[in-house]
Amino acid sequence: MNLKSSVPGLCALLALTLVLPACDSVAPGDVRVTMSGGDGTQRGLPDTLFQDGWSVQFTKYLVSLGDFTLTSASGEVRDSRRHVLVDVQKGDIPLTELTGLPAGRWNVGFHVSPPRADTELADGQVSAGDLAMMRERGFSYWVEGRAVKAGVGIFDFRMGFPVQARMVDCINGVDGTQGIIVPEGSRADVEVTIHAEHMFYDRLGTHKGVQLRFDALAATANSERLITPGGLASQQLTDLKDAQGLELRDAAGQPVVYLPGAHDVRTLQEFVTQSIVDQAHLNGGGVCTVAK
Repeated sequence: MNLKSSVPGLCALLALTLVLPACDSVAPGDVRVTMSGGDGTQRGLPDTLFQDGWSVQFTKYLVSLGDFTLTSASGEVRDSRRHVLVDVQKGDIPLTELTGLPAGRWNVGFHVSPPRADTELADGQVSAGDLAMMRERGFSYWVEGRAVKAGVGIFDFRMGFPVQARMVDCINGVDGTQGIIVPEGSRADVEVTIHAEHMFYDRLGTHKGVQLRFDALAATANSERLITPGGLASQQLTDLKDAQGLELRDAAGQPVVYLPGAHDVRTLQEFVTQSIVDQAHLNGGGVCTVAK
């Protein structure tokens, strides 16, 4: 071997090695977040879902939400301070984007809270008047729509709920794992999914064995067949009444019972408010934990 003739070649190879990027470098990825109410808010809930035969159609489903946060296994935090008021009845709405993230698994969190000074009307379909009303009354959710029951009639509702909930440690509804995977050199599409059926649950603290009911809500309607937050607040859970002021019973003649579990709620308004605290999920059915 001619050592002298090989030296220039070795030097060139060494220089090339120093210039080229390391083989183990990983391209960062991005995350795009949307918010959706799915069929529940956009198409309504059919009578086949309700134990007492009602169907519900929303005409407005306002959600005040933001502060989307990702936390890596090493504790690195990336977040968006964007806070929006959107109407998920009108369709899926872009929430935020986070770019240049190291590839890998990230925990997901976000904040459901009333509109604040920097809250944006992101979808162009929410009025400034609705934003002002929700901020003044401390509502994170405002829903309007119509409920129908054969043999009973048509009832309208306009209801707001004062929720303050920091959602953390979200399970991914797509595969049941914790959080999301940010792909190398690509983008993960993430959805905050609102489950409208929660407000009609008849028990708290579980998603199993619940039944959807509306009779108790309809019984609080005023003379114009309008259901309001004030009406719900008049319905006592331990003494549920029908529209005639008699004990509320189901089609089989049994007393209607709402089970509050470990929650200290006394009125139907308090019960429904607590029931929707965790109705914002990740990627469909992924349940999040409500931070203490």
